[in-house]
Order: sequence, then structure tokens, then C-alpha cells
Amino acid sequence: MSAAPEDAAERRRLVLVLARYDAAGAAPPGVDPAAFAHACLADTYEVAADLVGARSGLVGPAALDALLWPGSLRLEERGLRDLLAACAEEADEVVLVPADAPDLPGLALAKQLKVLHRADVAVAPEWGGPGCVALGFRLPVAAWLPLEDLDLDLDPTSTLRAVAPSPALVEVTPQWHRLRGAAGVHRLDPALEGWEETRALLSARVRP
Repeated sequence: MSAAPEDAAERRRLVLVLARYDAAGAAPPGVDPAAFAHACLADTYEVAADLVGARSGLVGPAALDALLWPGSLRLEERGLRDLLAACAEEADEVVLVPADAPDLPGLALAKQLKVLHRADVAVAPEWGGPGCVALGFRLPVAAWLPLEDLDLDLDPTSTLRAVAPSPALVEVTPQWHRLRGAAGVHRLDPALEGWEETRALLSARVRP
């Protein structure tokens, strides 16, 4: 089992948005897929950057630097094991988020961070889909975790629980939807604050 600081206030927390999980495939008719993916990425990152007590960051090319808030981190795309090794130099806990969840509530990420002081890994399943909307790790990564088998497009809960030394080391936190297909846009909640760039892009599409 990997160690974690005893005082929650001293834990270094990091939330990273992974650009490669983009929402281009969910762009509705009349909306440029690249522009839609960028808007969703920007909104998802804003959720992470707005969290109190956690550092935010993006995983992707240097072109993303323009989106970063001061003090945020950008890492180049790499395999999960190498990515988490790089994160271990910056944090005691990290939550990975796909860039196709623009209206993800900050509370969903806060709940991931809340459980990582006692669990090695936390999974927030994708509502209505096969993946997950957040995947959190206590750092350094526990040796028992099968990192080569983990992907945000597949919910790893059953796999992880099958190999975990103890069920308590795998936490499941509340689910949320992602924008991975045409139906995804209809799940966006207009009543939720945030997702401004995505909202503006969709609004512009229907104006006369």
C-alpha cells in the first residue's frame, strides 16, 4: 500500500485534464468538431482549475499553454505509468479527467480527492457509457495496480477489485456523463453553472 501524508491539509493534490480524450465525435451538425473539442476541453479544464486546495493541469501539446491558469501544470502526452511517475514529483494524489466532460461538477472531483487518503485508486464511472469520468490515484502508485490495463474509456472497477489486496483500496465515487457521441450533447444541463465556451458554441449554432 502506498503511503500518504497523515494531515489532509498537507497533501499535494493535482487534477489533470487529458486532451486526447476529446469531444470531437460529439459535435452536433453545424459545429466544427475541432472547435467543439477545444471548447469542451477549455470548460473541463476550468472545472479543474477552479478547485480549492488542488493544482490543475493539462496533458497534451504545447498549444494548450494558452489555456493554463498561473501555477498550473502542463505535461506532454505519455503512457499512464510514465505520466503517473511524473505526477509523483508534483503531488501526493492525482485525478485524471477526460477533456470531454465540460459540465462536470467540481464536487465530483472533490469527492475523488476526499477518498484518496485511504484508497489507492478512485473511479468515477461514466454515466450512460462504458468508461469513467475521473480516475484518481494515491502517489506513488501502488505496486498492485495493473496500469497497462487502465484506460479512461473503460470502467476498470471490476478489474481493480479483482486484483486489489483489499476491497477498501478501490473507491467508487459518483458518476457523470461524457460527450462521446451525438447523444452526449443532450445530457448537458443548462441549469448548471459553467461550461461557458461549450454553451456559447451551441447557442451560436441555433441563432437565426
